[in-house]
This record gives sequence, structure tokens and C-alpha cells, in this order.
Amino acid sequence: MTATLTPTEDQVFGQVWDLIASYFDPSVSSAIFKGFQNLTPTPPGSYVVISPGVNVRQNQLERGYDPVTGVQILTRRTTYSYQVDCYGPMGPDWANTIAIAWPSLWSIDNGDQPPLITPLYADEPQQLNIVNGELQWEQRFMCKLYGQVNHRVALPQTYFTNAPDIELVGADSLPVV
Repeated sequence: MTATLTPTEDQVFGQVWDLIASYFDPSVSSAIFKGFQNLTPTPPGSYVVISPGVNVRQNQLERGYDPVTGVQILTRRTTYSYQVDCYGPMGPDWANTIAIAWPSLWSIDNGDQPPLITPLYADEPQQLNIVNGELQWEQRFMCKLYGQVNHRVALPQTYFTNAPDIELVGADSLPVV
């Protein structure tokens, strides 16, 4: 058996995307992207780009054991951050919507179940305009989202499950040397 990590980075990123997309009309979901892609032009109009950021460990490892399956389970709580860039005319409104909705109880209740990431808080959106390839200014509003992920790694563990039969000998009956 090899080490098994749950949840994976792709699963967590997928839930972040699903949750952000749920804040908007379904027609907007085609304008929400996971990170920048090489050799792909930016879409026209307004769009959102979600990029993974820096992760910070919250605790040392917690150990658990499951003798039935023969595994040791290591758990680590981590604060994940995601940078959300909102471009175009709808950028300021979308950034504010995301920053306000992310840490809400609505996000907990309406996110994927079971949640792989629990929204914690969001920074206020900042206007950070950029110059595009055509040397034109583009509106960009950025906010950071923070959430907690509980990673688990299952490793093989051997257990002492039985002992051989032994014969007890009293100390008084042992030969004296």
C-alpha cells in the first residue's frame, strides 16, 4: 500500500471554483477560469481568474489509527489562499460579490457537501489595473480568499494482533544457579 492523500489539490480547487460560480447566474460560469493558461487569449468582456496562493499550516500532525483497515491516518489543517482577479466592466461588482459572499453562512450551506474547503475570510477587493498586450489599460480588481482544508494521509500500519501461546513458570520453581 502506498500513501493516500485526501483531498487532492484538484478536488479542493474544483470546490473553490464551484462555490464562486454558484454566486452568479449560470451564464457567467463560462467566464470563470482556473488560473492563467499558456497560449490561450484572454476572453473579451468581463471575466474572473482564480489562482492558488500560499498555504499556511495551522497545526502539527494529528495521528489516528484504524486497526481494521491496517492504516495510520495523519491529519494536518491548512489555511489555503486563493487570488481572485476580476477583469472588465463587471470586475468591481464581481470582486465585491465574491469577497462578501465567500465567508458567509450561505457559502457553507450551499457549497459542495461534504466541504473539502471551509471558507474563513476574504480580503477587501483592490483595484490593480494592468496594461495589456495592446498597451491599453484594463480594469482589474483582486481579492484573496482564505479557507481551511483538512488534509489526511493514510499510511500502512502493522498491528500486534495476537501472541503465541506461552507457558507460565513461577519464579519459585526456577533452578537456582
